[in-house]
Amino acid sequence: MPRPTSIMIAFGMPSLHGDDQQDEDGLDREHGGDNGGEGDPATEAIESILSHLQHRKSGAVRLLRAFAAALEDLCQAFMDKDYHAVGDAADAARDALHNLISE
Repeated sequence: MPRPTSIMIAFGMPSLHGDDQQDEDGLDREHGGDNGGEGDPATEAIESILSHLQHRKSGAVRLLRAFAAALEDLCQAFMDKDYHAVGDAADAARDALHNLISE
């Protein structure tokens, strides 16, 4: 019997005070140095998701859950070596992500 897969997506919310928190030595190591993550597609996607969560509330949560489910289906299809299902799940994940980060 296959073990159930799980996925965790964690989000950090900006400070309520509006000031940017820096790490203790001020080097900002986690965000790629001097550009602060600007131009990084992963950072832009996460920022877009956070923005949608703040503005669209439960609608964005529904879309985020659909994306997470599509990723889980993608992983399960890959583990099952069902490559036709992998392609279908990848299409579904792409569509769910597009729905989540587009306005």
